[in-house]
Amino acid sequence: MPFDLARYHSLRHSSRVGAEVVYVETTTSTMDDAREGAAEGRPCGTAYMAGEQSAGRGRQGRSWVSAAAAGLYVTYHLCPTRAEGAPLLGLAAAVAAAEAIQAACGLAVDLKWPNDLQVKGKKLAGILAEARPRGTALDVFVGIGINLRTAPELPPEVGAIATSIEGAGHPAPPREVLLAALSTAFDRRAAQAETEPAALLAEWRARLITIGQQVRLATPSGEVEGEAVDVTSTGELVLALADGTRRAFAAGDVTTIRR
Repeated sequence: MPFDLARYHSLRHSSRVGAEVVYVETTTSTMDDAREGAAEGRPCGTAYMAGEQSAGRGRQGRSWVSAAAAGLYVTYHLCPTRAEGAPLLGLAAAVAAAEAIQAACGLAVDLKWPNDLQVKGKKLAGILAEARPRGTALDVFVGIGINLRTAPELPPEVGAIATSIEGAGHPAPPREVLLAALSTAFDRRAAQAETEPAALLAEWRARLITIGQQVRLATPSGEVEGEAVDVTSTGELVLALADGTRRAFAAGDVTTIRR
């Protein structure tokens, strides 16, 4: 399905993020495309988008089902001027994606730590952020996948935990409209990650449904159970454990414990 770049740019209100778009109908992964584009010298802020991915990637090495016309698949190449702002870009993308979805189609979504977007407990969108040193600078690649409609060939095990904008009862917006809203929101939130990190973290925390829940966190060193009570200034999840202590975790998969 062709992507109307002229329509996208007429709707976009961003200074740098998404100012240039590289679009292909089919690719292995937009993350790979972004890395290649950066190596070739394309400008920071470029968005690499595809109609379909054959090897889309998610967090923790998982694959991201990326059927043709079923979703928005894009990776942004960012070049933060302050290294300390880089770890917050994934969180900035999650907030921006939530804002963009609501702006484009009126659907309100929840954020599950660290950066999954959900509707009624089912995953609607995901974020993958990767960084790569470039001399004294840093390249950050932020991949965003948003399910517009449920692909008929979706495996049952994925369909049980995933949803889409259409599946949530809202018309799927044109990709040009959604990407323009996303670039506009991400431009502001990415800048905020460097200039106003506390304000960004407060906005992200306010959207997190994980806080206050009893959760099971799967980490590389094993599973931990506790109440999610807070997040740190760098986005780590703080759990209150049964022994009365509190621990902060930088990564892991959260499952709500239903009792």
